[in-house]
Amino acid sequence: MYKTKFILSALVSVSFSALLMTPLAQANDESRQELEDVVEEGGMESFVANAIAHAKATVKETTLDVISEDLRPYDQRFFPKGGGKVPTVLFFHGCSGPTESHEKDWAKKFNDAGIGMIAVDSYEGRGIEWEQACNFQAMTPWQRSADILATIEDVENDPRVDADQLYLAGFSHGAVTIWAALAQASAKSAPFSLAEWPQVDFEQRAQGAFMFYGTCMQPWTVDVDSVMFLGTEDRYIEEEVCQAYAPKHPENAGELTLKIYPGATHTFDHANPNQANIEAGSVFDAEATEDAWQTMLKMIKGNQ
Repeated sequence: MYKTKFILSALVSVSFSALLMTPLAQANDESRQELEDVVEEGGMESFVANAIAHAKATVKETTLDVISEDLRPYDQRFFPKGGGKVPTVLFFHGCSGPTESHEKDWAKKFNDAGIGMIAVDSYEGRGIEWEQACNFQAMTPWQRSADILATIEDVENDPRVDADQLYLAGFSHGAVTIWAALAQASAKSAPFSLAEWPQVDFEQRAQGAFMFYGTCMQPWTVDVDSVMFLGTEDRYIEEEVCQAYAPKHPENAGELTLKIYPGATHTFDHANPNQANIEAGSVFDAEATEDAWQTMLKMIKGNQ
């Protein structure tokens, strides 16, 4: 079971959770069963490897300018009242796409504390359906990491943003996308969609990373302090994967902190889960969400 959940944690878990956690879950019973069968048969490593190979072979090369044209019209920008540049969180949704209530709940917390938030929609401008991303047929984390880079470059044009005080927040697929970006930044290895690693001052501008119910993969070494928020009752992500990784995290890298909440589920920070979320086992955990919020706030305020 540990091996199964370890593999599941290595990203395809996001596919499984999204199939369960949407109003279309019932219509996707066949797809869900297929994925369950792959997990039970121990073929998930091959599934992930094939998905990566497919992405490498099919993703067309593009530029940050083109990515920005796709993304920027669909940004949701939330800033506190008043003038001046403020620290800003770049917010990356899970594979099932943006959830308005989730984004607004977090935006209010940040704005009330004098922090900006920009929620990035990786799908709308590209005509991507969530099923394609959750099934790893489109926009895998190793490609989507370019969205982070384009956004980091673009925000310097917003007079409300302190471009040297940026924070990355990702949820499930978004969390794994951030981890991919950290690893790529360490090796100066370009996302699948770019010809080379762009000069966007990633390490200088990104002051911290907040990853919710993602997983820990290959080591990274950039100087970006990060926190992984996990729940012990998450059906799709095994917290033991990150517990096993943590002692091996490179000493010259930014600090990695694990926050593991007993009893917390996947999407534990959704205060208004839909019925499909509830049926999939998600439960809002106010205490865990508040602790996560205070953890993020402490890092951001501590860097000002």
